[in-house]
Amino acid sequence: MADPSEDQPVAVVTGSSRGLGRALAEHFLGQGYRVAGCSRGDGSIDHADYHHARVDIGDEAAVTGWAKEVRRGLKRVDVVVANAGLARAALLLSMTPGDVFDDFMRVNFAGVFYTLREFSKVMMRTGGGRVIAISSTMVPLSQDGTGIYSATKAGITSMTKVLAREIAPQGITCNVIAPAMMRTDASAELAKDGDWEERMLALQTFPRAIDFDEVCHAADFFVSEKARSITGQVVYIGVVD
Repeated sequence: MADPSEDQPVAVVTGSSRGLGRALAEHFLGQGYRVAGCSRGDGSIDHADYHHARVDIGDEAAVTGWAKEVRRGLKRVDVVVANAGLARAALLLSMTPGDVFDDFMRVNFAGVFYTLREFSKVMMRTGGGRVIAISSTMVPLSQDGTGIYSATKAGITSMTKVLAREIAPQGITCNVIAPAMMRTDASAELAKDGDWEERMLALQTFPRAIDFDEVCHAADFFVSEKARSITGQVVYIGVVD
């Protein structure tokens, strides 16, 4: 007889030790999910249904191994939220060194690629699921100093839309949530550049920081049964595109 816990849905959330990732992980736990989270360091959530792994998502072998562990241990994956990402103080494109470019590409783009590739395979084996990638309103705003960051987020959006077409026949949807500025460690890093926060808020349709629960509610919509035919879409929070 199957373990009763195997009937519980499973959500995978990257970057779950702090900020938006932690908020999303705790939100899904509150919805009755078992949650597999990861970060480069130790976990920060104490819950019986939370399972943490130390994973550098920019390391292909590490992500592949983690996906296998989740499949063996939790038996299924119903939701994947590719949230983990890198942000640094704003740099003009002409002043961005190559090692910074490499770091952003490895974590923000390659890391999301590895995550979506490996966990969508698990979903295809278990029959359906929901994929959510976290992007940013920096993509449509094209703000100076965010060239590499915005490029990786735009790449995530395009990649998620292509994946949506590829795995729709397996009953899996893939969508993007792109919130405006939130108060996180990443935004605090960017805000070191003088009046960055004020300039960002001035660009938004709603000139205030976005709350984590607003992103969680958008995620609820995408994972709901009523959204089973909605795929390849981008929801911007705080900005009119």
